[in-house]
Amino acid sequence: MAPLDLAVQEDEKLTKPTEKIVNDFNIQVATVNGSGSQTANTVLLRSIFQMGIPVSGKNLFPSNIAGLPTWFTIRVSKKGYLARREAIDILVAMNPESAREDVIKLSPGAVVVYDEPLNLKPLRDDLVYYAVPFDKLVATVCPDAKLRRLVKNMVYDGVLAKLLGIEMAEIEKSLRKQFKKKPKAADLNLGAAKAGYEYAEKHLAKADPYFVERMDLTKGKIIIDGNSAAALGCVFAGVTVATWYPITISEALSS
Repeated sequence: MAPLDLAVQEDEKLTKPTEKIVNDFNIQVATVNGSGSQTANTVLLRSIFQMGIPVSGKNLFPSNIAGLPTWFTIRVSKKGYLARREAIDILVAMNPESAREDVIKLSPGAVVVYDEPLNLKPLRDDLVYYAVPFDKLVATVCPDAKLRRLVKNMVYDGVLAKLLGIEMAEIEKSLRKQFKKKPKAADLNLGAAKAGYEYAEKHLAKADPYFVERMDLTKGKIIIDGNSAAALGCVFAGVTVATWYPITISEALSS
């Protein structure tokens, strides 16, 4: 076989989805602490959950202040596994400080959704890349420049919704729940998510094998984090007073 033929075959492997992988993958979102990413990540996780698919999320960040790196992992598991997996199938790279290192650590064939100015594609040729102009997209839906930093992350919810097959109706439902007392904030964030969805629909050709498909395995269940579960346990046990020190010594030293 000629070298040119081999090159074409290798290129096709990275531009066409291989065997379809449904409801079984890991997403890692790398952002900046204090940028509103927690809201976007919660909305994304809850939207998948509302489609009846078992899913779990975990923050991965050191004790730090606003502006430093933070990561959030979402495990989608049709078998209901909740433990965090080390391997990352889909990386959302939004933080210039950690983006290159995050990409280098990925396994071959992983997916990278990234902020276009980061120019990550030249780093490796064995990954699937989706470049998104987040700043341009959020500017079209958020007139207030100060608010854009907090709304920008919602764009990747829309992008992932289109790429993975998450129903936008569930994104909106999750957003309304998140901002149930702030309808204007819900509308603004929904506009950003729709902008991401529409951009992906028009400009991003699906080149990875990951999909979500509706199931019925979350009926009768709720999403809850460890802090809330512990608090509810205390209430059910009859605890009426709780005291704590708001910051540990190690956190004080690291900050």
